[in-house]
Parts: sequence; structure tokens; C-alpha cells
Amino acid sequence: MSVALIASPNFDEYLELVLPQQLTFKRILVAVDGSDISLKAADHAAKIAKDENASLTALHVIASPPFEIVGGAADYYEHAKKEAKKWMKDVESIAALHGMTLKTEILVGAYSTLDAIIGYAENQLMDLIVTGTRGKTQSAKLLVGSVAAGLVQYSTCSVLVVR
Repeated sequence: MSVALIASPNFDEYLELVLPQQLTFKRILVAVDGSDISLKAADHAAKIAKDENASLTALHVIASPPFEIVGGAADYYEHAKKEAKKWMKDVESIAALHGMTLKTEILVGAYSTLDAIIGYAENQLMDLIVTGTRGKTQSAKLLVGSVAAGLVQYSTCSVLVVR
């Protein structure tokens, strides 16, 4: 079956509405958790940021634990932050390999990792979120993690999920 397009006075307007505009990304957010797949996502994000001449931000969310913590929440958050800062240096190194600098952010105490990432992306007017298929959580056997799936479903900007 073949399709013929017939030019009409409104044809150019039709093409503008129907054909997608070229995507450009000026502000890119990569969600990281220290897992190998999130570091791979950081690599892809840095490549895209370099190609697009875009700013790059790496975001890690330390969610509130769903249970009471022995020793108190302050100790838990401090330890989690210290660990995140260690592997966030790997993310910075990945960006540097591509000639990029990046801003790093660690959000502490979010009730929902998904909501925190989406809220950050919206507040910072991000054009693209890059994330891995799954992170360090127990959902590793799932094809796409709940955070990645939620970003695809609920984000107001483009999302790239790296396998």
C-alpha cells in the first residue's frame, strides 16, 4: 500500500503540526544511585550534554527509610550522604572524560524518589532526564525499575532510560 501526499494551501501548516520538531536539550538531569547502570546513564548523559552544549546535573535522592532507624535518622542520612559523595566523584570523572563539568545534588529525606526527581526536574526546567533501567534496590530482577518506569510515565520532559 502506498500513500500519496498532495500539496494544498495548508500543507506547510500540516507538516509543522504533524512532523516532530527537532529536539534540543539545554538542561540535562541524570539520576544516579551509584549502581553500574546509573554510571552508564551518566556516561550517556555526558555524551548528549557535550553534543548539545547543554548543562548537566547529577542528582541522587536519599529517600526516607520506610522503617524506624536504630541510632536515629540523622546518622542514617549522614552515612548515606557520605557514601553518595564517594561514588559521585565517579560521576564527575565520567563527565570530565567527555570534557564536561556537572553540578551534583544530593536530596535528603524525600518520601518518594520518583517524586523528588520529577519535582527537581520541573523546578530546574530540565529538558531531559537520563536514568538507568534499575538501580540498587531489590527490584533488580525487574526489566525496568519502578523509578525509571515512573519517570517515563509522569515526567513532563523527555526521558532516556539506559539499559
